[in-house]
Amino acid sequence: MLKIIEVAMVLGALMVYLVPAMIADAREREDAFAVTMVNILLGWTVIGWFAALIWARHPVSDRRLKHFARRAQRAVARVTIDAIVVRAESRAGSIPVLNPRLVPVVARIAASSRYQPRR
Repeated sequence: MLKIIEVAMVLGALMVYLVPAMIADAREREDAFAVTMVNILLGWTVIGWFAALIWARHPVSDRRLKHFARRAQRAVARVTIDAIVVRAESRAGSIPVLNPRLVPVVARIAASSRYQPRR
């Protein structure tokens, strides 16, 4: 009988320990896995358990997500534009080398002139 009580107490303590993970899953949060990992890895510190509990119960606002998505799009656009500019600048000096018959006259004149664009 004592073994059954001990097993029930361990299962009860485990369920209480995992309450933040269960709340995050019940609310169908997209970051439920992250809440669960914080709960499992840092829950033993009590502060980590309360942090996971607050995180699981905190509502996710659409405004904050839209702001984050907009910032991420801008960052990706900046990186893409910088990559395009670097690639165009690296190819600008090699235009006459390709095939002089295929390169337009204007491009050959621009490439052979002394004018160097500012960087």
